[in-house]
Amino acid sequence: MAVNPQLATVGGHALPPDVLQSIRSASATTGVDFKFLLAQASLESGFQSDVRSKRSSAAGLFQFTSQTWLNMMRDHGQKYGQGALASAITTQPNGKLGVDDKAVEKQILDLRKDADLSAHMAAELTKSNAAQLEKALGRKPSAADLHLSLLLGATGAVRFLKAHQSDAATSAAELVPAAARQNPTIFYDSGHTPKTVAAVYQRIEESLVAPMRQVAALERAAGAQSAPAQTAETPPLTPEPTIPLKPGVGLIASLSTTPPARKG
Repeated sequence: MAVNPQLATVGGHALPPDVLQSIRSASATTGVDFKFLLAQASLESGFQSDVRSKRSSAAGLFQFTSQTWLNMMRDHGQKYGQGALASAITTQPNGKLGVDDKAVEKQILDLRKDADLSAHMAAELTKSNAAQLEKALGRKPSAADLHLSLLLGATGAVRFLKAHQSDAATSAAELVPAAARQNPTIFYDSGHTPKTVAAVYQRIEESLVAPMRQVAALERAAGAQSAPAQTAETPPLTPEPTIPLKPGVGLIASLSTTPPARKG
């Protein structure tokens, strides 16, 4: 069963057919859950490939920062037909990834606007993070765990999740200060009081549940439309209710007007 691209709306955002196809392909290529990738793109950018953050270098459908994108392109670019550009990425004297020819570096970073490449890189990153989380935690990571790994990096997510198990009342901002600076609306309440690890995790869980359910409902609806016509011997299908979601560009926009700033 497949989502009907003419009817698909997730998280209050219309889902462009090319983005839908790119995410479906990325899921099939990597084995990463299709529903998670669609929900993540909804939360990150509202399915807009040209979105840029004002708080960090994050840009594109999945809001990759410059360093994370360069790292993914260096490691996976060859697989997706970008071998020449991938080979140009090296560690610079300042310890960061970059390209000696800054025009080429800009060309690579601009590829974050490519929905298909961005979707596949997001899936590759999710797959890698999932393996690291499972090894560290001794269990399969949940959708919220994976979201955290894209927000904090795998190492930061493991630290956060272990704190969630042992001391969930601690300040999340103190635990991951760099992420808190880039995403203040996630880590602080409206009065600028730091949120606890438990509160941040709960909000992330709640933010993912609705769009993932909505994707599942759309898939079921598409499957029902393609099913054979009902006969007297076949009981009628019970329509699945749609999940109404509040419009807004992802998790951060649902909390404030600040654009998304992700994957530092």
